[in-house]
Amino acid sequence: MDTIFWICVKIMQVLSKMLGITYQQLNVILFVILHPAITLILYVKYRKYKKLWEEQQKQHTTEQFFR
Repeated sequence: MDTIFWICVKIMQVLSKMLGITYQQLNVILFVILHPAITLILYVKYRKYKKLWEEQQKQHTTEQFFR
């Protein structure tokens, strides 16, 4: 596990040099801004599609009842 951590640190160091920003700035961008934003977007999509699925199931059940 320790090896994976240091590989990720090295990748972030190289990426930060490529982007011309510090390692700390990249860390903030990734883990304070992007990760929570992506998580929130996925949660909202999940809730939307869950509601849609429940409505379709309800409609499907109603259609079978009246057949």
